[in-house]
Amino acid sequence: MEELQHYEMESERLCFRRLRADDYALISPILQDEQTMYAWEHGFTYDEVCDWIADMMRRYQEDGCGYFAVLDKLTGELVALAGPLVEHLYKDTTAIGIGYIVRRDLWRQGYGKECAEASIRYAFDKLGAERVIATIRPGNLASLHVAASCKMQVVGEIMKHYQGKAMPHLVCAIDKPKPEEKKSASAEK
Repeated sequence: MEELQHYEMESERLCFRRLRADDYALISPILQDEQTMYAWEHGFTYDEVCDWIADMMRRYQEDGCGYFAVLDKLTGELVALAGPLVEHLYKDTTAIGIGYIVRRDLWRQGYGKECAEASIRYAFDKLGAERVIATIRPGNLASLHVAASCKMQVVGEIMKHYQGKAMPHLVCAIDKPKPEEKKSASAEK
């Protein structure tokens, strides 16, 4: 008998589930693809993919969120890795951020925006965030476009350190709509 699948969130075309320890074969084609991982400046090694899965499982336990496996509702195929995650901005400052890594052969089909919007809703509704951010490399125009299409605005810049290298990131943010903003937005439709 097949195990009943639990999804953390859903969108029109996608369902999002937590990663499992045995998801290496599922997610490695995305994380090991150099072109997909251009913002990280390299495709991941076997060990880095395993470490990434372990880190997401730790994040679920400690933070209640992290990147999820994003599956096509119709086919069950992996579309992306995306979700809300705790971002460490400065020494003692964290924020709820979002991340999305779409499978390269599915770029320019609206999946990045759909993942980002679902992650923002989850952060506001399930995690209680008042502001959601996305930290994006300045040259990552596709991600900046996704953030802008989700009504996120650049509010600052931080320096992240990855594999011994300093990497500037823009901080894009969206604030949780106030109840009166939600009412007026739905009245306009």
